[in-house]
Amino acid sequence: MRTATLLLCLAANACGPGLAARYETGNRALSTGDGALYFLRISPALQRALNDCIPSGTPGASPVLVLVADVDAYGVARNLVLEPESPGTDCVAQRLTTTPLPKPPLAPGAESFPVGLRIETK
Repeated sequence: MRTATLLLCLAANACGPGLAARYETGNRALSTGDGALYFLRISPALQRALNDCIPSGTPGASPVLVLVADVDAYGVARNLVLEPESPGTDCVAQRLTTTPLPKPPLAPGAESFPVGLRIETK
């Protein structure tokens, strides 16, 4: 139910400027050009964290997660939010914030690259 509420909130942009806006900005950044290539570069790290922390069949795990983060010039994921909280999400967040990701394609003058993903965990 929390997943449906979150997705409805994202679709209606009713979550305020927080999660919904960050998701839209990050998802747009990963959808074209250098951002799409960056998505391909970070996908193995995301997949490893998901497979290690939320193996198939994990009781109570949400089937869909929304991840937002700001990746700095060194590949460190900051301000990471993973919703809804369910078994394994703390582990995923810990993995993604303690092990640097590949360095992102920063725009001139930008301090971080926004990431916004909807992840199916099935």
